[in-house]
Amino acid sequence: MCISRRHAFLLTLLACLPLPATAADLKKASPPPIRRASVVEKKSATTARFDGTRVEKITMRDAIQMAMRNNLEVKFDKVAVRIERAKIRFEVGAFDPTFSINMSRESLRRPQNTNDFSSTDQILQAQSLVTSNNAIDTTRALNGLPPLDHPTQATGLPITIFDQQNDRFSANLIQRTPWGMRYGLFVEANRLRNTFSGDNRIITPEYQTSTQLQIVQPLLKDFGPAANLANLRVARLSKQIAILTWKQRLMTGLQAVMATYYEMAFGLADIGVRQEAIDADLRFVNQTERRLELGFMSPFDVQQARAQVSVDQEQLIAAKNQLMERQFALKRLILDEFNVNDLRVFMPQVEPSLGVPKLDRSAFLQQAFAHRPDFKQALTEADSQDIRLRFARNQLLPQLDLVGTYGLNGLKGGYGDSFDQTINGSAPGWTLGVNLRIPLGNIQARAQLDSVKAQKEQAILKIKQSELGIGVDVDTVMSRITTNQQRLETARKTRELFVEAVRIAYRRLEEGQISSFDIIEQQRRLYDSKSREVAARTELDKSITQLWLVTGTLLDKLGIQVPDAEK
Repeated sequence: MCISRRHAFLLTLLACLPLPATAADLKKASPPPIRRASVVEKKSATTARFDGTRVEKITMRDAIQMAMRNNLEVKFDKVAVRIERAKIRFEVGAFDPTFSINMSRESLRRPQNTNDFSSTDQILQAQSLVTSNNAIDTTRALNGLPPLDHPTQATGLPITIFDQQNDRFSANLIQRTPWGMRYGLFVEANRLRNTFSGDNRIITPEYQTSTQLQIVQPLLKDFGPAANLANLRVARLSKQIAILTWKQRLMTGLQAVMATYYEMAFGLADIGVRQEAIDADLRFVNQTERRLELGFMSPFDVQQARAQVSVDQEQLIAAKNQLMERQFALKRLILDEFNVNDLRVFMPQVEPSLGVPKLDRSAFLQQAFAHRPDFKQALTEADSQDIRLRFARNQLLPQLDLVGTYGLNGLKGGYGDSFDQTINGSAPGWTLGVNLRIPLGNIQARAQLDSVKAQKEQAILKIKQSELGIGVDVDTVMSRITTNQQRLETARKTRELFVEAVRIAYRRLEEGQISSFDIIEQQRRLYDSKSREVAARTELDKSITQLWLVTGTLLDKLGIQVPDAEK
């Protein structure tokens, strides 16, 4: 039977299959709108409708393109690349300069104490004030008046309230360098007004300004790019790991699409084989019935022939179910959402068989180590652990920082004059020193180093595991290809032998040398051999795609370029 007749028959059979949901179920559901087919899908698909089910032919190239656009696992890993790219920008931002401004107004009212007196004259003046207050109170008492309120301290001195009214403004610009240096420029301007209760003088505010450059340079811990760029370098390698993971997921997904597509093609061909078997069975039933009428066959022979029709019908139903399950599996790989109204049934088109490559183990291993994303990922992860290890060793050192400042100060009756004095450098100041901080025990740093060493050891083991996996994968696929080649050749010969056996059996049946059971048995073996031949061809094509996957060349074989996951 030709392929077109198989397709036509399959379409008729699919119309009889139960739909994924009944009409009542569809009414109960609240379906989302039907997704419109893309331009590529419309051009590449030939559709037919039976009882609301749309059978859509799909080529291997169409399935691969849809998987690249829609496969959810591939999309998930592609988003992970964007996440790692954002982490790189986050680590770069650690070296952004920081600009800050602070403004405040303060009012301080503070009672004096004995420490506020700096000379004997101040104390005598205060005692004279107390004597004067006592004389006033005595005169008021003689006149029948109450004394005045003169607050005093325990020393007998009057309490004076100091009043400070200050406006403060400061701005600074701070930045960190990859060598660990932290430097900043600080500018400060203050308006100060100080007086006290009872002060009759005209108080003129003072305007104080200063400009200062501060530098802190680590000399041991946190010194150098190895310590300060560690997180950024790890983030960049993590992005590469995410890209490799995405490529590996893409390759795995596309190989699964191809394998599923070949399985669908097998299911379609197997349906044709089973239908051929049923047709042959029906022809034999008719012949048996005619021979029964002529007295050459018994009713038992007719029943045997009819029973074989039923057996082949069971196998046809099983073949149909396998085809439907594989096309459901294909939907999982090439669609990005579930739509309750999407009742499409994908049907494969005839694809040419893949050419069997020359089995060169050395060349395959070389390709795998050069192209396998998972192997590159293991190597990159080891490089990332090297960066973490250097950082952890740096954190064992004590904190020794070189600190230096240089500033200019000004003090005048206005902001402008004060800044002029600052710029003129009439009142410079500087400091230079070191700060040393040694954690006693240093438990955290040593624990961090031990942890990173263990992670480095895991990364090395992962490389070895990947190397072992590549070797086993290549050997397994090569063995599988060889076996499937032999299986296909043997199945082809078996089918040819059974074709001849059936022809001979019919001739011997005419001669009365065999029974109808022998014919039924020979025909069953013939069509089983045809099914096995198609299955062997399918397995051989699948094993070739697996070879592309384990050698990391699948994308190249398909002509797909994915240098990065930028889009």
